[in-house]
Amino acid sequence: MRKYLIILLAVLPLWGFADNKKNNSDPKYLTGAITLNEEGKVSFSKEIKVPSMSKSQLYDIMLKWADERFKPDGELFSKVVYTDKENGDIAASAEEYIVFSSSALSLDRTRIYYQYLIKVKDGACDMTMTRIRYWYDENRDGGQKYIAEEWITDDMALNKKKTKLAPICGKFRRETIDLKDALLQSAANALGQQTLQNGASASTQSTPVPVPTGEQPLPVTSGEMKEVTLPQLPANLNEIAATGRITLTSNDEEVEIKAENWGGFGKLFHKDVAYILTDQSKVAVSALAEHADNYIISFYPSGSAQASIQITCKKAMSQDLSAEELKSLNPSIDTSKTYRMYIGEVIKLQMRE
Repeated sequence: MRKYLIILLAVLPLWGFADNKKNNSDPKYLTGAITLNEEGKVSFSKEIKVPSMSKSQLYDIMLKWADERFKPDGELFSKVVYTDKENGDIAASAEEYIVFSSSALSLDRTRIYYQYLIKVKDGACDMTMTRIRYWYDENRDGGQKYIAEEWITDDMALNKKKTKLAPICGKFRRETIDLKDALLQSAANALGQQTLQNGASASTQSTPVPVPTGEQPLPVTSGEMKEVTLPQLPANLNEIAATGRITLTSNDEEVEIKAENWGGFGKLFHKDVAYILTDQSKVAVSALAEHADNYIISFYPSGSAQASIQITCKKAMSQDLSAEELKSLNPSIDTSKTYRMYIGEVIKLQMRE
């Protein structure tokens, strides 16, 4: 059952926040969750975009990630089995355990075998998980072996109404989807961390702020940042966001975010909060937001090298939101992407005099 937390926002309509707790009727695992390739094999594919990196850079990062992620572990054999830097190809053969439940008296698990394919190009990586097989209950009379195409597809792993996971096959489907998501997140984190490190190195160099053609730069003022209250902030903050720049900073790392990432202010349990919405394909922003306990949102007027407003937040919670849930706010939203909203308690507001 999905639970909703209704929050009164000052500048946005009401949002519905879904409970992330896994259950047999979570849409994440239902119709459309399993996809087949041209060969009729269960196959999960996803592109991770990293516009700031070249093909060669991405290849080196992904090869290092794959070598660390896919390696032998006792009786389990995983390994990178093919590399081709010129064409940007990396392939791994994987074998690991999926544990459904574990206690002092019982262990319910299966081996899972799969191929993981990585194709890199300038600014992006294509990730594919395919050729999935299982060896279940191997210690009991040799166990049972299944292939994904006969075991986790809609006909096998969902009930007749397609509204819930089936009792047995459903757990294989759910945990396979979670493994797929964990692999993508792990790869995205590796790329995002490198992007952040690159950004930190670049930020030590003095670079002129570009001024858009036809616009006059605003003068850089020498006024100090003074602590203010929420009502003292300018009424045109959204306009500043749209025409200037916004950055997100945490632990000495800084990334630039877009105007559409800024959600505005609201109230949560009688406290002032600020909202930011991240596109999960933007790995640098996602990685910083996910690992930050405290962060600063800075607003730069168009052409200014100094922030005019800074909002210091303590992360209170985050919530995954589907494009369907966001359509009421933005009908043109890209439905192929996934999003996460971060809610931060406002602990300090500063504005330049």
